Amino acid sequence: MRALIVDDEPLARAGVAVRLSQFPDVEVIGECGDGPSAVAKILELSPDVVFLDVQMPGMDGFEVLRALPGEDLPSVIFLTAYEQHAVRAFDVHALDYLLKPLDDERFRRAVQRARQVKDTDFRLQASERILRLLGENSRRYVSRLPVRTGSRIQVLLTDDIEWIAAAGDYVELHCGGRHYLVRETMNSLEQKLDPAKFLRIHRSRIVRLTSVRELHAMDNHEYLVKLADGSEHRSSRRYAGRVDQWLSPKAI
Repeated sequence: MRALIVDDEPLARAGVAVRLSQFPDVEVIGECGDGPSAVAKILELSPDVVFLDVQMPGMDGFEVLRALPGEDLPSVIFLTAYEQHAVRAFDVHALDYLLKPLDDERFRRAVQRARQVKDTDFRLQASERILRLLGENSRRYVSRLPVRTGSRIQVLLTDDIEWIAAAGDYVELHCGGRHYLVRETMNSLEQKLDPAKFLRIHRSRIVRLTSVRELHAMDNHEYLVKLADGSEHRSSRRYAGRVDQWLSPKAI
């Protein structure tokens, strides 16, 4: 079983690594001290299980998981300093959690549960629980998205994205005159983006609101939306209500 350790405290990472060394079938394939590097490592290495700190500066454990494609969520064991009564939600929804300071017997049981997720159905159920956990325990939206550029994984700020287009099983993120392919659906990506900053105007288009420069009304309650980068996008009738709501005086 291949494990990745993510915690902003070096001593905490060392504690997990030492405990995992007691299990011959577990290989620690990497350690990360922050969220962006964790996202990159998860995509690069595809670990079987991630020991993930909940509270990290800049990009916490929840945001790390939200930045990953929903269909590729790893098995996750949360590391948290929360009091016992506050972690009950984790026990219900996540694969497992470990309360700091770590307890050896509790750690052993968590590793045993991680072994079980090699069963496909069990892993799918665990991923679904994690997704529910993200929706129920945090309303924050992603501020970064990982993209592959050759052999590198680049982390883009969502505030730099001007518009997004559907491209089969991928989406195209357009920013700064360049575009990047990400394996994600428009629906799942839309759920990750802040609706105060992004607006879906078509089945295959999402635009950043601060990039909108002009809207030209067309037939059938559609608009031609012109952005700051000079690109033009046609909205569809299906999403006309969203555009109208944004254009209303109260929204503006």
